[in-house]
Amino acid sequence: MIIELPLVPSGGAASLAGSLVFGIGTQTNNGLGNAMVFATDSSGNISTAYGGQSYTSFLDSGSNALYFLDSKTVGMSVCNDASTFYCPTSTKSFTATNQGASGNTGGVSFSVANADSLFSSSNFAFSNIAGPNSNTFDWGLPFFFGRNVFTAIEGQNTPAGPGPYFAY
Repeated sequence: MIIELPLVPSGGAASLAGSLVFGIGTQTNNGLGNAMVFATDSSGNISTAYGGQSYTSFLDSGSNALYFLDSKTVGMSVCNDASTFYCPTSTKSFTATNQGASGNTGGVSFSVANADSLFSSSNFAFSNIAGPNSNTFDWGLPFFFGRNVFTAIEGQNTPAGPGPYFAY
């Protein structure tokens, strides 16, 4: 399947519409194109390198934010009102590298804004909201904005070989 969601501006969006497309490479609307394939391990994880360290990571459209590492490691404080989110004094930019179980790698650039400020707007979808998750990268819903993310089910054949894998 493919989750297709549009880009979300840095200040958020009041609403947004996307698509859930079934199949990979079975119709003209679900081809992999130039997507990089990241095979997962038996638990559905890939790894993410950041700051010279490698961390367990996974893609999860069910998480409402990017959840990664801890306040000390990334140099951002958590919010006073909502300690499950980061509240940097200004928007911070990050770059990490995802690696699949078969060795494919791809860079990911993302930013983190002050969650308290984002929540004070009238918007509901945010591309730059994040929170702490020690020693792990949970690439939540903001990761999906502006890219097509493919999920291949374990043992199911696709043009890139059998799942499990993510591709984007």
